[in-house]
Amino acid sequence: MNKFLPILSLLFLQFASFAQNVDIQPKIEPEFFAADEEITITYNVTGTSLSSLDNAYMWMWLPNSGTNAPSNINPADSDPESTDQAKLEKLNENGQTLFRISLTPTTFYNQNAEDISEMGMLLKGNDWSDGQTVDFTTEVSQGFSVNIASPSGNYGFYDTNDIINIELSSSEAAQYQFYVDGNLDFEESGISQFTYQHTVIDDGQAHDLQLVVSNGTNEETFNYSYIVNPTVGSEPLPTGLQNGINYGEDDTSVHLVLTAPNKENVFVIGTFNDWSLSDEYLMKKDGDQFWIEITGLTPGQEYQFQYLVDGEITIADPYTEKIGSEYDDPEIINENRYPDLMPYPSGKTSHAVGYFQTNKPQFSWTDDSFQKPANEDLVIYELLIRDFTELRTYDAVTARLDYLEELGINAIEFMPVMEFEGNLSWGYNPYAMLALDKYYGTEYDFKTLVNEAHKRGIAIILDIALNHQFGRNSLARLYNQGDYGNPTSENPWFNTSARHDFNVGYDMNHESEYTQDYVDRVVAYWLEEYHVDGYRYDLSKGFTQKNTIGNVGAWGQYDANRIQLLKRMADVQWSVDPDSYVILEHFAENSEEKELANYGMMLWGNENHNFRNLAKGNSANVSGLSYQAKGWNGPHVVGYMESHDEERVAWDLKNSASQSLAQQMQRLKLNAALFFMVPGPKMIWQFGEFGYDEELNNDRLGVKPTHWEYLEDPERNKLFQVYQSLIKLKTRTNYLNKDNFQWSGSGDLKWARYNNDDVKIVMIGNFSKSTQSFEQQILQSGTWYDYLTGKEIEIGSEVNMNLIAGEFRILTSEPIENYIDDAEQKDIVLANESSQFTSNHKIYPNPVQNQLYIDTDQPFQNIFITDLNGKSIPLRIERSNSRYVLDLSGLESGIYLVNYQDQNTQRQQKIIKF
Repeated sequence: MNKFLPILSLLFLQFASFAQNVDIQPKIEPEFFAADEEITITYNVTGTSLSSLDNAYMWMWLPNSGTNAPSNINPADSDPESTDQAKLEKLNENGQTLFRISLTPTTFYNQNAEDISEMGMLLKGNDWSDGQTVDFTTEVSQGFSVNIASPSGNYGFYDTNDIINIELSSSEAAQYQFYVDGNLDFEESGISQFTYQHTVIDDGQAHDLQLVVSNGTNEETFNYSYIVNPTVGSEPLPTGLQNGINYGEDDTSVHLVLTAPNKENVFVIGTFNDWSLSDEYLMKKDGDQFWIEITGLTPGQEYQFQYLVDGEITIADPYTEKIGSEYDDPEIINENRYPDLMPYPSGKTSHAVGYFQTNKPQFSWTDDSFQKPANEDLVIYELLIRDFTELRTYDAVTARLDYLEELGINAIEFMPVMEFEGNLSWGYNPYAMLALDKYYGTEYDFKTLVNEAHKRGIAIILDIALNHQFGRNSLARLYNQGDYGNPTSENPWFNTSARHDFNVGYDMNHESEYTQDYVDRVVAYWLEEYHVDGYRYDLSKGFTQKNTIGNVGAWGQYDANRIQLLKRMADVQWSVDPDSYVILEHFAENSEEKELANYGMMLWGNENHNFRNLAKGNSANVSGLSYQAKGWNGPHVVGYMESHDEERVAWDLKNSASQSLAQQMQRLKLNAALFFMVPGPKMIWQFGEFGYDEELNNDRLGVKPTHWEYLEDPERNKLFQVYQSLIKLKTRTNYLNKDNFQWSGSGDLKWARYNNDDVKIVMIGNFSKSTQSFEQQILQSGTWYDYLTGKEIEIGSEVNMNLIAGEFRILTSEPIENYIDDAEQKDIVLANESSQFTSNHKIYPNPVQNQLYIDTDQPFQNIFITDLNGKSIPLRIERSNSRYVLDLSGLESGIYLVNYQDQNTQRQQKIIKF
């Protein structure tokens, strides 16, 4: 629904059930008004469910605004100023229940008068669940204006001898001309009110009415088509046709098929018949399906079209591969985001339109040799095209593929790219599941992106929302209340109300065969047409008819029917592409997730809360990263430290302690070291690799800055290189073998070990706030190599390594290429400033020859010195009042680390001994 678009960031996650849409329209006085004039809006709610409301509010938007900027916010929000100005007065007049408000549009919208040409509005209760009226739009006078009261819409069906009442009014005296099938039937001049009665013509043909209103300078035209109630012919559906658009060998024709149970008749209207009714375009019927062959088409030419169902509902084909929008397309055209896009046929129809094109140019794929990475080897980069670059295009992502390849990831998971409502969106408000959203570019652009990614060994996974659809969806609009209201009980695809508390939009009934057919078609389409490699199914826990509204806990309990629905869907997907990925955003109890995982699906593993705690030095157990801890048969946990749904670890760290940037980045490096060393698929939310630290929930769905300049910061670039090196260790070697893995995800000192025959790898890290001595016997004596620095380390029979807070090591029994490009950054993992330190102190001289002095205003709880490998070195330390004296005369020349601790905070500083 258009009104959802600008305020989606406030409401997207708040819809637990559907509002009740009441089909009443307001009375606006005066009838013609300018944007800077006060108007009075009155809703007569007598006899409706809205009459019981104590308070009602206006919800208003600008249909023709390029940004769809909202005029006010949800009255349930905390902004009293916006809420109060939207509140209507409840009145009882002559036994009628009214809600009334007076306002000036420019003030209410906070817009200039020239920017307000049309206004959209509805009345709603204090919450969406309290009910609302249907959408209503009205023109704002900008000079000469005309309103048409009757007939409404663009089309009508009538009986023989019916009368069509024609009623128009204009803001000033004008000439009115009334045409029937292009012939002038009646005209009158010098009037501002026009009424006329037209008797329907019953000759079996459709007829076009046209009204032209002119004041001599400006002219307004209205078109209306009608036909006497048509007789639909029954004829078997030709063999081989499927729902939607069917292209054959003849490039001058196309077959269209629409499933619409309990509907009486369907006309096809479009650019090929100038959006008018004609018996030639009345679809034949075979049971629940309507079908027609459109002939006489020009090969290669695009056509827009709609279905007119029972003379009342205009919808795009539910399976159209390209959608036209009266709301979204003007901005796309103005910004040339989709070159040569046909303009929306304003004035000829309303609501979304579909496209078809015979002899369409085919994309030349060159990815035949691409092989999908194994499930357990996946490193997925979750990416929102809107916020990945400021250009917000498929082409812009293609231009950045070299960066992603260099980072080392082997899969991209795109947040939904199927046609969604509005232009700036996360994509979880879809309505045309076979159409690519045009705001990001063309079908060719996206196919190029997939093809180029495959050339680099990068798989493409689509985030897909099939728990629900939003109001513009054609299958929802076939059986709903008003233009975009609730699904009715006749709708075979949708529930009349949601089955779980986290639902948004309109809830799909996955037990319905109609829905299953639709889902199967959608799933197969993107695999075949766009060569994608799998899906992340959004809200997969919602694929159930079990009603748990009001009990979120019950929603997550074992649900055998849901499991069978998901297995059925996965089987269909694997029948199309046996190696394709099935990833679920599920979060149900482990017994259910285990069954799905053991069936071959992967499931999201959210460790955001735990890694946020670890970054801050708090205790946390991240054993949920391991499939073994869950008792699953294989590594099917898609572990992640952050996703689009959670606050960034870096943001939390930045706002919870007064640490330097270097300290923050060190804690993020430490997190990454453990995260990537645990077997199984992993996911990164875009820009986590360089410590992106913008807040999520200050504007949850709002556009976020990219901050590519972060990579120019040395400390953030070190984090990037650690990510890069760890990812490539996982994706480009066979060393991280799940069969040879041991680890400890609990405690302050965490470790991971791979006992391969050819090379052993050990990660150790201090996740606490203070220095810890690492004594675990997971390192045998001998020569080891620091993976990230390349230095040799001699390990004796007793391992006793001091690690300051935030410090870690990855040690290998044989040298391994570390993939870090900058040879100068050999201290890339050294925790030079491990946490905040508030006392005043001074260390000098540096470089030092024999004696090192530390002056401090507070005594240290611990002080020691280590070499660059973390090995503690015995040292004589004396204290005199506020000065510590360290005797370095027995040390060889080189670089050492002084570690000192005060009140559970510590710091580390490099010194040079000569």
